[in-house]
Amino acid sequence: MRDDGADLVLTRGLARVLGEPHAGADGRHRDEPSPFSDGDLVGVLSAVCVVARLRPDCGAPGVSAIHKAAVNGPVAVNALGLLGDQQADREHHGGLDKALYVMDAAEARHWAGVLAPERGLAAGNLGENMDVEPSSAGGIDDVELGAILSIGPAAGKGEPTQERRGILVRVTGVRNPCPTFARGVGRGDWVEVFSERARVGVYLSVLRDGSVAAGDEVRLVSSPGHRVTCHRWFAHHDPRDARAMLASEAFGNLRLAGFTRKYVTAAADERIG
Repeated sequence: MRDDGADLVLTRGLARVLGEPHAGADGRHRDEPSPFSDGDLVGVLSAVCVVARLRPDCGAPGVSAIHKAAVNGPVAVNALGLLGDQQADREHHGGLDKALYVMDAAEARHWAGVLAPERGLAAGNLGENMDVEPSSAGGIDDVELGAILSIGPAAGKGEPTQERRGILVRVTGVRNPCPTFARGVGRGDWVEVFSERARVGVYLSVLRDGSVAAGDEVRLVSSPGHRVTCHRWFAHHDPRDARAMLASEAFGNLRLAGFTRKYVTAAADERIG
């Protein structure tokens, strides 16, 4: 394959496409609720990652920042994400509503076994800013869309100067596997393959600046209460879930990011799959 992936034959461009029935999902949920209540531990950060190198890419920007690597120690976070990170394509990646991309560490290990069974994959190689080791109840994909999370040292851990080190974030949506991702891993069928498990990771906006480090806890502060988890939404795009999220927003319990809203609005007018 060419370095920029121009000769890679893609079997699908995007996992979820507006205009397709249920955007390419199955359209019928299985009533999968979130396992978390306010205050619950969602997981623990196992890695914090920033861009390691820009790779040539045949997409419009000409380069991709998908290859990231873990860094040591606390890393500052502001409204645009981790200090030292960057996104080559700000139209589709990054910005206020996609300041951080977070994956379940168990999922990252699964895909390492698929892509590199002998050597493995280092944290950040799938484009993630953070890997979260899941709790016994579930992982980052099992929180509701729009949930508020805290990320920071466990209570009682760290020096007094670290008490306010953590950050506050909102879950704004899910990853939509794309051609840049496929070229980054060198597989033309990657969009479909990565989407099969419907645990694609989540985007976060930053509500309170601070810093994060491996070992920090991720806890649920509050959920909108519509019951639609990130995993459930990506897997199904059920019209009932779309209408529940729009109702939650109307009551002031949810803020829908623009990149999520367009899919929710489209799904709300469809028939159940």
